[in-house]
Amino acid sequence: MKLPIKILVVLLVLGAIGTGFYVYKQKKAKKEVNLEVIYPVLEDIVQTITATGRLQPIDQVDIGTEVSGTVSKIYTDFNQNVTKGQVLLEIDPQKAKAKVEQTKAAYRSAVNETQYQKRNYDRISELFQKGSVAATDLETAEYRYKNAQSSLTSARSNLEQAELDLQNCIIKSPIDGIVLNRAVEAGQTVAASLSAPTLFTLARDLTQMEVKADVDEADIGQVKTGQRVEFSVDAFPSDKFSGEVQEVRLSPNILSNVVTYTVIIRASNPNQKLLPGMTANCEIVVEEALQVLTIPMRALQFKPDQNTPGYTPQSTEEPTKREGSGKRADNKNRGRVWVLGSGGALQVQRVNLGISDGAKIQVLDGLESNTPVAIGVQSTSTEKSNQTTNPFMPQRKQGTKTRM
Repeated sequence: MKLPIKILVVLLVLGAIGTGFYVYKQKKAKKEVNLEVIYPVLEDIVQTITATGRLQPIDQVDIGTEVSGTVSKIYTDFNQNVTKGQVLLEIDPQKAKAKVEQTKAAYRSAVNETQYQKRNYDRISELFQKGSVAATDLETAEYRYKNAQSSLTSARSNLEQAELDLQNCIIKSPIDGIVLNRAVEAGQTVAASLSAPTLFTLARDLTQMEVKADVDEADIGQVKTGQRVEFSVDAFPSDKFSGEVQEVRLSPNILSNVVTYTVIIRASNPNQKLLPGMTANCEIVVEEALQVLTIPMRALQFKPDQNTPGYTPQSTEEPTKREGSGKRADNKNRGRVWVLGSGGALQVQRVNLGISDGAKIQVLDGLESNTPVAIGVQSTSTEKSNQTTNPFMPQRKQGTKTRM
């Protein structure tokens, strides 16, 4: 049993030696380095800020009730168009009618009492002028008459309130619009206590929508009223919708120590594809430049070494600055690129830069469209793959044919 173990160990050692020799030969393979260059091109650059928000109608009204009772009739439903003054719902008016009758009786009683106290006061006043009654009797009659007047005013107010409650049993639409939500059913009891319960939600016009977008505090300083916005929704991923920044609200939203600000975006919705509540993925255009000279961001990151074609130690010296066709950068946003000079030598070129979209950047000054700019190198092996092979890999036999 010892002999097979020794053979196995020998085979493993030979395999390790062969594999190491193969890797060594691969590393020794000669490689050819090619320089990648591009030319500045005229393109559009758009600098944007991303944000997410919810779509909602511009003018949305919640309709409630000021009286309690049982819903007796409902005259509209979801998604129906309604006009201003149209009856939407009725609450059972029996209790309200009984309250009206009760307050009417109290009002009539107050009227009678006031009339009686007035006649009594007039009579006591005449007797007092003739000296037939004391002054205290006149004061008592005047006091009762004024109390009767106050009671009459209170009874009149109670009657007006009861009649108003009876009118409020009929819920009407305050605007022309569409029903977004109906929160009650026929037979349901609604209670108007401290706050009016919501019965319907109406939107005035769905052809105009707005997005409430949350913008990070790091980006909010670049957002201004009137900026163009493009956004998409999950329901129509291939469609792009446009809007405009309408308002930047100053009140911050703080959640888990993350600070955002609400930005209101106004958008047209002529085909009514956009529905309330949809999530909008927004791109706020904070700055854009159309048909300007651009280069890839890779050009600014490229740094040659001793193996880069055309590179010499003297290349680090900045050449005389060439003036481009564009205007100079006011903000002194400068950068450095490597360009191919005469004879294929690499030279440093200083450039004035403008806005960037992350992939490319605007060149304001320092380059022309016919200037070759280096962006990287490519390495290719000069040896064929069959020149260095692993001796322990299965090899195809040469000249072997299969006979039928």
